[in-house]
Amino acid sequence: MVHCLPAYRMTRRDLRLGSGLVLFAYITAHLANHTLGLVSVNVAEAGLRVAVTFWHSVPGTVLLYSAAAIHLALAMVAVYERRTLRIPVTEALRVALGFGIPLLLIGHLASTRFAFELYGLRSDYARIVWALWTSDGEERQLALLAPGWLHGCLGLNFAFGHRPLFRRIRPLLFGLALLLPVLAALGFLSMGRELAVLGADRAWLEAHVPLMNPDQRIRLGRIRDVLLVAYFGAISLVLAARQLRSVLERRGKAMITIRYPQRDVRVPRGWTVLETSRHCGIPHRAMCGGRARCSTCRVRVIEGASRCPPPGPDERETLERVRASSEVRLACQLRPDTDIAVIPLFSA
Repeated sequence: MVHCLPAYRMTRRDLRLGSGLVLFAYITAHLANHTLGLVSVNVAEAGLRVAVTFWHSVPGTVLLYSAAAIHLALAMVAVYERRTLRIPVTEALRVALGFGIPLLLIGHLASTRFAFELYGLRSDYARIVWALWTSDGEERQLALLAPGWLHGCLGLNFAFGHRPLFRRIRPLLFGLALLLPVLAALGFLSMGRELAVLGADRAWLEAHVPLMNPDQRIRLGRIRDVLLVAYFGAISLVLAARQLRSVLERRGKAMITIRYPQRDVRVPRGWTVLETSRHCGIPHRAMCGGRARCSTCRVRVIEGASRCPPPGPDERETLERVRASSEVRLACQLRPDTDIAVIPLFSA
């Protein structure tokens, strides 16, 4: 008798995690390469050439920019779907850092990848570090390292923090999370000082540091401005759509009652139980930030379970993993469209 394995279906959660891991791997490799600057600029350049060989190839380019586009698009969708922005501090920090990353990266992208594609200017340390060092932009470059790294570390903690192995090695990971960006910053500063000495020789500077002319800088600056306007425009559209939906929901008076052991609350139809708890100040545990991973937000639906929408793929997978009974649901995924009564299964 042949047993067929169930077909795998990629979910939004899988896309978010997969794209995030690609971006985190890119940032980690970038920081690790910066640390080679503690040895010398030449050693760092050798490491950078290896990285560029992959990331500037067709597969590397498709992988990196697809991951960035998917991750940003899913973040926009998540913000739109949120009915309330009352979230824990660590989760709010992760979201804020995530949306702050493109603001820093767009300028860096224009001066590196676009400069290479349009003018053949290689993204080597001699050119980039020299340009930042002589324009007093080293602080901006060092600040560029922080948001992406912190966002990635917080994301990994939300995604895997509930797993026993991750908890056991968390002190080691925390140490690495602190050490790598510090070493990368020191490596960048070391390269800046080394290039400042080498750049005193005009002949060496002209031979090793190809600089952009004014026309090239103006054109790249315009590209940067267009990308920034497009980014701010996308965020504005998402926020406007959220506000419009909120007005329509309240005018339509599509309200439901969710009964907790503490009290009853009325919210517009479409809110998740976890969003309702947070908005109304009802303590509710959720270790993964509402990503349907940890199952610590699950509730027992004691009234109205049969009228609730069925679990989606992410919720169903997590409920099956913890062997939950049919009346147990994840508060971060359950969006009731009728009155229900729930009991959270974990204390906050």
